[in-house]
Amino acid sequence: MKRWGGWIIPLFFALVPWDISKVLFPPYQSAPETPTSLTFLRIGMILLLAWGAARFVQEGIGKTAKRLSQVPLIWAVIPLFLAVLVSLLSSVQPQTTLTEGLRLLLLLASGVSIALGADRKAVFDRVFRVIFAMATLTAIFGLIQYLSGNWIWGGGINISGVRRVNASFIDPNLFARYLDISILGSLLLFIRREWTLSIRTALALFVQLAALGVTFSRTGWLTLLIGILILAVSSLRNRRTHWSVLGLGGLGAVALFLIPSIRLRFETLFTGVGALGQREHLLKGGWAMFIENPLTGVGLGNFQWALEQPYHYLVPWSDAVTRSHTSLMTVAAEMGILGIIGMLAFLIVLVSMNLRVLNQMNVFAQTILMGVFVIWLSSQGEGRFFEDPMIWAFWGLSLAIQWKPWGEGWDG
Repeated sequence: MKRWGGWIIPLFFALVPWDISKVLFPPYQSAPETPTSLTFLRIGMILLLAWGAARFVQEGIGKTAKRLSQVPLIWAVIPLFLAVLVSLLSSVQPQTTLTEGLRLLLLLASGVSIALGADRKAVFDRVFRVIFAMATLTAIFGLIQYLSGNWIWGGGINISGVRRVNASFIDPNLFARYLDISILGSLLLFIRREWTLSIRTALALFVQLAALGVTFSRTGWLTLLIGILILAVSSLRNRRTHWSVLGLGGLGAVALFLIPSIRLRFETLFTGVGALGQREHLLKGGWAMFIENPLTGVGLGNFQWALEQPYHYLVPWSDAVTRSHTSLMTVAAEMGILGIIGMLAFLIVLVSMNLRVLNQMNVFAQTILMGVFVIWLSSQGEGRFFEDPMIWAFWGLSLAIQWKPWGEGWDG
């Protein structure tokens, strides 16, 4: 039972990219999405939760709960769930808030299950190798999309002749987020000499970078740029970092020079408020919700409904986009000040605890932090933060590092 966690956890990470298409066996052609309750991620989550429950009982419910209560990362989520409960008091749709609150609880339970099984260094290594492999695979699908014009799994975006690829994700920005997690995480592992760079892995990185380019996700590009700068500043004494930065910077410059559509998309970042596009009215709507409900918000999960109903006057009649694209504004609008406090507590404790790791798991703690950074920053342009299963999975891995007694080895 214990060793199964070493495979169930990487399997969960492998199934994340296949959830958002909402299609179990999709055809290789453009077609409307076919909703189903049985997605790959849900299958993985069911397996993970079942295994975690069995392990919880096996280790002793009281003993395990006591050990969990001694880890600050567990207490870091309390403000968030308090904000969820308080937001229920003034929720414009209480049933939606209850449903979304339950979803957060299941994601929290998934994180705890991951912590129960990530008790060896090999599990962490396997997880990030799976992320790298799945990013490469979905990148190949994305490039096929771009070159052929066939939207695998449907849902492609074609604006003014620009094909924004999404591979198996519902949105190109989410696809870009996943690629950023893989690219920056693997670069960090290469720089810290945890992994060895080979021709095969270098080629896979190139494929991921190419796919990131044709997502035309400005948030994804900026996140990668900032992440590379962080790696460069934190590794000034490492020459391998300099070559990595020069290589990736050179690829970016070539892409901007040779591909006009990428250059034009990048230039829109410097058009002032116009660069926000549809996000401008989403920010105005979210701010109005926050100002009128500063303590409780309009209720978890109710941003879109509120913008379409009581705040519909803030949405241009020609614009059908009503889903929040900025997670900070989403949290403020849905859960008020308490939600912001919950988000800050979650991030501050997670970051501070991982920065304190000084044993052989240090490089993996740093890689987890890079993944959290990518999700949070990209969520300011796409909107999903706490809803992303990856953030809770990384939280679970961090919990495992903090939970295991310092005296125990990680190679067993």
